Amino acid sequence: MILEETTNLDSYELIDSGDEYRLERFGDFVLARPDPAVLWQKSLPESEWQKADAVYEKQGEDRGKWQVKNKELPEKWLMNFSYPKADLDISFFSKLTPFKHTGIFPEQAANWQFMIEQFAKNKGKPMQMLNLFGYTGVASVLAAKMGVKVTHVDASKPSLNWAKENMLASNLPNDAIRWIFEDCLKFIKREVRRGNKYDCILMDPPAFGRGAQGEVWKFSDDLPVLLDQVRQLLNPNFKFLIINAYAVSVSSLLLKNLLDDLNSHLGTQKKVDYGELVLKQKNGRMLSTGIFARIY
Repeated sequence: MILEETTNLDSYELIDSGDEYRLERFGDFVLARPDPAVLWQKSLPESEWQKADAVYEKQGEDRGKWQVKNKELPEKWLMNFSYPKADLDISFFSKLTPFKHTGIFPEQAANWQFMIEQFAKNKGKPMQMLNLFGYTGVASVLAAKMGVKVTHVDASKPSLNWAKENMLASNLPNDAIRWIFEDCLKFIKREVRRGNKYDCILMDPPAFGRGAQGEVWKFSDDLPVLLDQVRQLLNPNFKFLIINAYAVSVSSLLLKNLLDDLNSHLGTQKKVDYGELVLKQKNGRMLSTGIFARIY
């Protein structure tokens, strides 16, 4: 098991954490928002936390509201991710959402770096990537910027619109990414019937969710079904498959074991990495934000 730290995302910083809150810098703005997994004490004095431009104040177990303290905080603002070795630079919008998120999961920068390295190994070769539960599409934009043909699937219209804005912010043409507004499992089953294949697949399934037509998604029930279908979409010489998971009561070992099964079903002996995605503060303290596994 490995811990994957955020790299090459200079526009983000975990400043401090404690007392069920994170203090973070997104671009030029500092935000304080709750995290129930942060049970330790804050490292910085309260005076530093008071400098936040906006604070998400909890109002019950699953509800809350942003309190904007800086009147100059815009509705949305640009952030950047750069990887000089691959001559890559992308931009994407961050903004305050009603669910405490900002549209950016900075810990995913570890996966972005992995993807870049895999794409670079196959530079010049045509590749197709499928991004399931693609949300605001930073990974899709990154892949498209590196010349990969991307299909991005999400059951949320607002998320798809946000992802399209990120595509344009990175100076990609309107048709750089294929956008699919649909339940992921339903789309995959149709792709299997069509006989379509992909070289790279990225998925970020939620603990619970609803599809475009009200379909119910439950992580423990539906992930094995999803993987069984996804297996049929992989090219024989596929480059990678990545699974991320958040807010689920399982360990990364579960994801590893599922990908070991995938290796067995496919008759391959590809490498499987697994572990936690973490953010690191200046004082060295690390915060686990989710689990992952990838086969390549």
